[in-house]
Amino acid sequence: MATLLGSACLVFLSNVCVADATQAQQTAPPLASYSLSMKQAMKLVEIATATAQKRHLAMSFAVLDPGGHLIMALRMDGAPFVSVDFARGKAFASVALGGQSGSTLEQRFKDDPSEYSNVSGAGYFAPFLPARGVFPVFVDGHLLGAVGASGAPSEIDDQVVKGAIEAIGATTVR
Repeated sequence: MATLLGSACLVFLSNVCVADATQAQQTAPPLASYSLSMKQAMKLVEIATATAQKRHLAMSFAVLDPGGHLIMALRMDGAPFVSVDFARGKAFASVALGGQSGSTLEQRFKDDPSEYSNVSGAGYFAPFLPARGVFPVFVDGHLLGAVGASGAPSEIDDQVVKGAIEAIGATTVR
């Protein structure tokens, strides 16, 4: 009798737990993420690469999250070997300073180079490059990461990156 009663209680409890878990899954809102996803990073690089190919350019791209961690990097065939590190360094500088564009970073460096003298080792082995060819990625005012580019003249790096960010529905300003 005690075994039968114990089994009945277990069945009842397991049904309650399954019902509660199912109901929680159905009513729980999706979690908001304040970082670019791998899928978004892949789309950004895909768009940027297609744009570079249309212009007959060999470029490199790096996509970082808001903490400066690498999500994705790509060096196109024929791009200079160091260009992927430059792209990562530009993206790291952007997120490290709160989502600055490359032109703002470059101007800040020109105004006071000593401002950057102690940060080169802070980038998870990434160079810290305050230069054009990078834009932060914002959605609804939240910094989700940054995309850096290298391998073309700075104004073209800027155009390619900004176009990719806007193509996924994000912005480059808060």
